Amino acid sequence: MLVLSRRVNESIQIGTDIEVMVIDVRGDVVRLGITAPQSTQIWRKELWDIIVEENKAASEAPKTADLKATPQLPLSAFSKLSKIPTVHVNSQPES
Repeated sequence: MLVLSRRVNESIQIGTDIEVMVIDVRGDVVRLGITAPQSTQIWRKELWDIIVEENKAASEAPKTADLKATPQLPLSAFSKLSKIPTVHVNSQPES
């Protein structure tokens, strides 16, 4: 881990397009300003940890759970449906 000391209005540069500036320090609270491309995702660490855990749990969940939740017609039902006669309605107005 790299540890840097910065004062208010001083910043650090990450790569070519991310700048982190110290905006304010009050007691043990530090306010940071981050300049980065809009496509860069920036998360508080505690939220990022929750997202990672939820994604991990979702990837380990059984894949068959979704199939059981959605009722499925048996294939034999489709073969019966194809034998139902089709009724054609005359779309022309009567004279």
